[in-house]
Amino acid sequence: MRRVRRPAALLAGPAVLAGTLTGCASVVPTVPECTAAVRLALVAQSVPAATYVPCLTELPTGWTVTRFEAERGRTTFSLLSDRAEGREVDVRLAGRCDVTGATPEPPRTTGGRTYLRLRSITPRYAGTLYDVFPGGCVSYRFDFARGPHIALMADLFEAVDLLPRRQLRLDVRQELGQELDP
Repeated sequence: MRRVRRPAALLAGPAVLAGTLTGCASVVPTVPECTAAVRLALVAQSVPAATYVPCLTELPTGWTVTRFEAERGRTTFSLLSDRAEGREVDVRLAGRCDVTGATPEPPRTTGGRTYLRLRSITPRYAGTLYDVFPGGCVSYRFDFARGPHIALMADLFEAVDLLPRRQLRLDVRQELGQELDP
């Protein structure tokens, strides 16, 4: 497995965090790792009420980040597997999601709910998965060929985690001496 590189901004310290937290509209080339407090603070600020923020643990072999945008009201990033025939998975943090017509699934977060809305199961496994929690929602829009879809979904869940905001708040305070939510 290939580790996602730690952004250089992490090494810059509290001054960068203060600047990062003041302006939310930004395009950054890499998605934050779950250990990158400065970058995750940007994601957290995009949806200030969200009790969880999406982040990368590790990218499985063959996966790349193709887009990352954090702006007021949402953060969006896209991931692509070399086995997904050029079809990206779009991951989006927002204040809310419309889960009408979605089926409840086992929750992936404490205090959260998970839903799945399938558009197709054959010839392609396509739809949207939702993680809904107080103050926010993460949606994962996917479209995989049948067969490899099982491994690709497992890879996706291995790569993207949901970090509790309270943990991020502690990390920012301990690592950078700053407050995430002043």
